[in-house]
Amino acid sequence: MLGRALLPLTRPRTLTPAIRIALSTAQKRSYARERKPKIKSEQKLTASTPGSQWQTQPSATTSAPAQNIPPSNKYTDSQPEFDTSEKSSEDVTRPAEEPSLENGGQRKDQTSNITPEADAFEEELSNGNRDPQQPLPDLTKGIPSTLDAELKRAHLRGDEPPASLNITEDTAEPIPSSGGGGGARGGDGLPKNAYISSNERKKNALIKYTYLVVAGAFVGWTLYLGRNWESEEEEKKHTDAPSGWGLGLFYNRARARLGATLSYYNEPAFPKLLPDEEADPNLRAPFTLVLSLEDLLVHQEWTRESGWRIAKRPGVDYFIRYLSQYYELVLFTSQPSFIGDSVLRKLDPYHIIRWPLFREATLYKKGEYIKDLSYLNRDLSKVIMIDTVPSHAKHQPENAIILPKWTGNPNDQTLVQLIPFLEYVATMGFDDTRKVLKSFEGTYIPAEFAKREKLLREKFEARLAEERKKKPKRSVGGIASVFGVKGQPAPDGIDASALAEGEMLWDQIRKRGQKQYELIDKQIREEGQKWLDDEAAAEKKLQEESISSMKGSFLGFFGAGGVSGEKK
Repeated sequence: MLGRALLPLTRPRTLTPAIRIALSTAQKRSYARERKPKIKSEQKLTASTPGSQWQTQPSATTSAPAQNIPPSNKYTDSQPEFDTSEKSSEDVTRPAEEPSLENGGQRKDQTSNITPEADAFEEELSNGNRDPQQPLPDLTKGIPSTLDAELKRAHLRGDEPPASLNITEDTAEPIPSSGGGGGARGGDGLPKNAYISSNERKKNALIKYTYLVVAGAFVGWTLYLGRNWESEEEEKKHTDAPSGWGLGLFYNRARARLGATLSYYNEPAFPKLLPDEEADPNLRAPFTLVLSLEDLLVHQEWTRESGWRIAKRPGVDYFIRYLSQYYELVLFTSQPSFIGDSVLRKLDPYHIIRWPLFREATLYKKGEYIKDLSYLNRDLSKVIMIDTVPSHAKHQPENAIILPKWTGNPNDQTLVQLIPFLEYVATMGFDDTRKVLKSFEGTYIPAEFAKREKLLREKFEARLAEERKKKPKRSVGGIASVFGVKGQPAPDGIDASALAEGEMLWDQIRKRGQKQYELIDKQIREEGQKWLDDEAAAEKKLQEESISSMKGSFLGFFGAGGVSGEKK
């Protein structure tokens, strides 16, 4: 026993150790002898590269003769495929000792010979004709691929033509058709629907039923919308779609009802966006100024370094505080309320802007947000709108002043330059602001108004010089005619003596407005912080009351409201 164990150690190592893998069990030798008993005794396994398929070739003359393999027991049904009790005998002959290089000889790769039965078994495995009852291959070296053998067998049987696999699933590459039968999926003659599982059939049927239900519901809803009007009042509102039978009348009624349904989402939230005007005209401003937010009062931009940033336009505080004495200020933006309100709190913390309106107050039409001034509940002849997007003023372009978008330039003075024009419109007693805006159509209003003001001042000074030469009786009405307001009463606070001294009516109005602005600014600086603290306290109190009310409702749901009330 000890000699038999030491015998492999004394033998020289062969240069092709992979030969032993296929010949590890006696069952393989027995199977190979039964399948192909007559094969030349001397064969040689060669391999071009490691891991490649072994091929049988006639062996060259070796220095040592091949050894005979002792016979082994036949494979029987009673014997398991892997019987570890049976020891495999030596089936590979050892090569002769290599010639020494010192004697000038060349080294030759000496390989051992294998039995004919093993060679037949290897050839049968390579041809893909392996019997399902034969022993399994050695899986210690990895799981072999059966794809190549399956393709070869299919090609030999003629089931499908040889073609490369469409591994990339490219639709442009044609997939080889089955040769076993028309419409067969795998050449077995079965139709394609035979390969659909029962779950997939149920899913397809459910989808079909869903489509039918949706189509039926749509038809029923359309029929319901096209019914006759239920009252005479509804029929009077839709004169173009009267009651009656007919495909056209039916379609018009359905369209009218559908439009009324969608108007809930497309029209402003309320038919009157602003409350009714106060009865006393002294308590309200006679004119309304509607201002946009984005790119007019502020500009927001996003950068990778700092994220979202919002810049306030130069002169915004002076603009809104100065004009608040002449106009009812309204902020009308297409931004949602949760965005616009947070920006407005920072822009105008003292609520100089009286009414804020957000996207919910706009009219949505054909993918655009329109600021329809007819919903403001104000006289449009006294309304001026300033915006940067022409489509926002699509319904009332005659009331709008469209300015270029502010892009964040810190030296911009557009708002400050626009104040004289707006002050002029509000103080000179015009009946319709739309006529004034019409005269400035197609021009940049601040520059055009400055040009016209310069001409008026030159005319005023020339006429004043003539009157001083003639020394006529001075009157405010005569001097006011220079401004085109002849026959109208002079505004309150106008000093006739100042006109005689060369101070224009316009200069006096501006001086009075500047004093009023200084009073507003002083009051904000002195009491502004107190206003903010009072507002924060009121909001906190309101929040606490809301939380207390919610707790009471929650406890009352479980019958604990009375106990909570007694404790309070």
